[in-house]
Amino acid sequence: MRLLICLLLSLPGILAAAEPPRIAVVAGEEHKDIAALVTAVLQEELGRSGKFTLIERTRLKEVIEEITFQHSGITEDETATEIGKHFNVELLFFAQIHRIRPDYAATLKIVDVGTNQVLRVEEQALGRNQPAFRDSTRKLARHLLQATSLLAPSEMVLMPTGAFNMGSAHGLADEMPVHPVAVDAFYIDRHEVSRIAYHEYLRSQNLAPESALADPEHPMTLISWNDAQNYCSWLGKRLPTEAEWEFAARGASGRPYPWGDKKPTTTLARFGGQFKGPLAVYSLPQGTTPEGIFHMAGNVAEWVQDWWGPYAGDKAKNPTGPEEGDYKVVRGGSWEPAADLRPTARGYHSPDRGSAYIGFRCARDTSPP
Repeated sequence: MRLLICLLLSLPGILAAAEPPRIAVVAGEEHKDIAALVTAVLQEELGRSGKFTLIERTRLKEVIEEITFQHSGITEDETATEIGKHFNVELLFFAQIHRIRPDYAATLKIVDVGTNQVLRVEEQALGRNQPAFRDSTRKLARHLLQATSLLAPSEMVLMPTGAFNMGSAHGLADEMPVHPVAVDAFYIDRHEVSRIAYHEYLRSQNLAPESALADPEHPMTLISWNDAQNYCSWLGKRLPTEAEWEFAARGASGRPYPWGDKKPTTTLARFGGQFKGPLAVYSLPQGTTPEGIFHMAGNVAEWVQDWWGPYAGDKAKNPTGPEEGDYKVVRGGSWEPAADLRPTARGYHSPDRGSAYIGFRCARDTSPP
């Protein structure tokens, strides 16, 4: 028997949902005392977080027992799909309790009900006594709470093939000359890469720190251009070119701000110097582009592919900037100067070191290379 954790999520935008997702925890028969303790601690930690609403346990248990009775020998994944359909949910968490003498451990498998695909696997050592069980389960609960936004693939927005006038005749000298640019269709991340998303990358490389992760939904900063590019490559993506970034921020019409014509306000962007840091990557939906891309102005500046250099001014298709240089371009401004919110504003930074005000997002081609 297994400890079954059913996590009912509304996708996407779990953390921004009007109603907290519902959650139910049911313990199996094997290792009853340990399972009951783990269940109680998970319920306490996840329930009091405010991110979930606990489903009444008796009802869920009755459904599981009925499904088990009707489907003798049913596989774990099929059971997950069946339970999910009964409760009209998207994701289920299965956790199996193992005895690894003299200790215990749990393995969580996250199943997409619609596709019956395993999206994630989480492992957690539990220790060998009640204090260790409690501490380890709290650690597991904290990681689950931090990782909720990772349960769906990172959203990307398709930018169609288009053309626009890159640069500005009314900005700084490095924004000139205005020149026509055409770009092929590409995908770009809807959100800046979050701290928890980058933490998952570090975990995959066995580089994640043991300390608790603060502000998991804030953009990842203090990351060099090289590390940002490596993260994108890990996902089969890349950093956007400077031209792609500006096209995503301005559109073919060349709008003055990502959201349109309105002057910046604190409901549209994080800027102005009155703040000491960024907001969560999914915040300020009023300031998205018409295509729904968040924080193309303010919050944190963003690395792009290109080396820093003056515009050539020639008509170009899919430009990638100079072939070499000392600095990489950053775009989008941050929580400080309002002037940097203009989509044409350019900045630069050493690719070998990060900064507290620089984050990034990824892009990819519409077809494999």
